[in-house]
Amino acid sequence: LNVGGPAVAVTHLTERLGSPDYQSILVCGTIEPGEGDMTYYAKERGIEPIVIPELGRSLSPIRDIKTLWKVYQLIKKEKPDVVHTHAAKAGFVGRVAAWLAGVPVIVHTFHGHVFRGYFSPNKTQFFILLERLTARISDTIITLSDGLRRELAEEYRITRKGRITVLPLGLDLGIFTQMGRKAGVFRKEFGIAADAPLIGIVGRITPIKNHPLFLHAAELILKQLPNARFVIVGDG
Repeated sequence: LNVGGPAVAVTHLTERLGSPDYQSILVCGTIEPGEGDMTYYAKERGIEPIVIPELGRSLSPIRDIKTLWKVYQLIKKEKPDVVHTHAAKAGFVGRVAAWLAGVPVIVHTFHGHVFRGYFSPNKTQFFILLERLTARISDTIITLSDGLRRELAEEYRITRKGRITVLPLGLDLGIFTQMGRKAGVFRKEFGIAADAPLIGIVGRITPIKNHPLFLHAAELILKQLPNARFVIVGDG
C-alpha cells in the first residue's frame, strides 16, 4: 500500500464490496525503503489489511517462494470465489497461488506497467514473460484505459485484446467538485502574478511519470511566454 493510485483503488474496492452483500479481504506486502505508506488510508475506512511481510517489490527467490506459500495457505483457508490482484509482484504471486488453490475466478488489474523506465532490458523481458504466463490463468485482465489495453495487447503481447477489459477507476470526486476554485490562494502563497500562465504536473516523482518531458515543454513554452510559471506537485 505504497503512496499511489492503486492503494486508493484497492481500498475503495474492499470498502464497497463489503457487507452485507459481499465479504472482501485486502492482502498486501511491505513498503520498500524510501516509499510512503498509505496503510492509514485503509484503516481510516475500517479496513485492516492482512500483511504478508515477505511480499515486496524487489526480486528474492527464497522470499518469493515463502510469499507464494503464505498466500496459497491464506486462499485455501478463506476459499474466495474471486481473487483480484493488483501490481506486478502481487499480481504474479496472487494469481499463481489462486490457480494452485483452484479459485473459480482470477482477475488482474494493470494500473500501469513496469515495462518501460523501471528495469534493465533483460529484467524487463523477464517480467513480460511472467505477465504472459499469468495472463493465461486469468479470466480477464483489466486496464484503466483503451491506451493501456492497446499497449499490453499490441506492443508487449501480454494477451489478446479480447481478453482485456477496459474498466476506468471509480473514485469519489465530490470533494474536488465542491471546493472553492480559482481563489488565487496558491498564486499568493508562491508570489505568482494573477495574469501569469501557470502550468503544473501532479504525480509521484519517479521515471515512469516522465518529468523530463514536462521540463522540456517548460523550456519551449518559456521562449514564447517568458512570464509563464511551472509547478511540480508530488513526492518520491
